[in-house]
Amino acid sequence: MIETDRRAEQQWKKSDISYTNYVNFISSKSDKFKLTLIDLLYVSNFKGGYATINEPEEIIKEKLIVYGQLFKEIDERFYNKNLNNLDDNEITELITFSEKLIRLTDYKSENKIDGFSVSFLTALLHFYFPNLYPILDRRVLNGLKLITETDLDKQGQVKKLKDFYSKLILEFKKRTRTQTIRELDKELFITKF
Repeated sequence: MIETDRRAEQQWKKSDISYTNYVNFISSKSDKFKLTLIDLLYVSNFKGGYATINEPEEIIKEKLIVYGQLFKEIDERFYNKNLNNLDDNEITELITFSEKLIRLTDYKSENKIDGFSVSFLTALLHFYFPNLYPILDRRVLNGLKLITETDLDKQGQVKKLKDFYSKLILEFKKRTRTQTIRELDKELFITKF
């Protein structure tokens, strides 16, 4: 039996409210893939922490066009598919899409949004594609035993977090035969360190 962390369980319950609020917002949008500052604020609220979006809305609006276009391509390619049913070629394509999006969050990218990190991007991906993309999170990586002490900085944060996303997707593909991505995410998130 896996030992759970009570504090993480409480955190999960609280964030589940934010999760549901954002899912409801997405379902009410007339143009689902027209991303706005409101989408980023919902993700920021869901993820918690101290990050803030630090750019004018008009600049964010322009940058988000590129993100939305890639989201549309993912939707066209993988419409109504589940991660656990993808073949090897499809998994490679899915990871390639996520890598393109992750490059947009790199500080060298002209589409980098200040305050919108790779972990926030993967949360956004999950909200739009809950059956394809897991959320990149230190607790989940720990639950999967994908990180070691050498992968953490002095504050306990994962160094080079973006380098773990493809590994996370592959692990979730293996483990979601009888669970949804969300169910597995919860199980791993509340696992005691």
